[in-house]
Amino acid sequence: MVGWTGAPACVADVSDSSIALVTGLDTDGHRWQAWLNLDNAAALLVEEPEDVDDMSLWLGTPEFEAAVGRKRAELDAEVPADAEGALLWASAAGVQPAAQQTRIEELLRAQETFVEELFDALLDELGFPEAVHSAPQP
Repeated sequence: MVGWTGAPACVADVSDSSIALVTGLDTDGHRWQAWLNLDNAAALLVEEPEDVDDMSLWLGTPEFEAAVGRKRAELDAEVPADAEGALLWASAAGVQPAAQQTRIEELLRAQETFVEELFDALLDELGFPEAVHSAPQP
């Protein structure tokens, strides 16, 4: 999309409205990424042990919960760098972020039923204007 438009782009790869991987790319090839709904992302990203034949038998076990907790901590440790990358990207995109890094970090750590709401809030805080929808021409 960046190559086609010649402008920075920010997209969210949303999975079942529960998690999203947000990616921003500028025209110089600089990229940032962040997960939204970290608890759900951690549960999805945790590596399945090699000795587990049936994933459904592992889900909900104390071992699974511990693995999710470790993955959640890893994702949480990345939040400050992700927030900084988002703000740098927004600045390169020519918008003025409405928030400080701490607010972006709050959003990256927030949990919402519908991750699309977090993505909308993130774009708002990064200073992007609302999309203008035009009526189709007859």
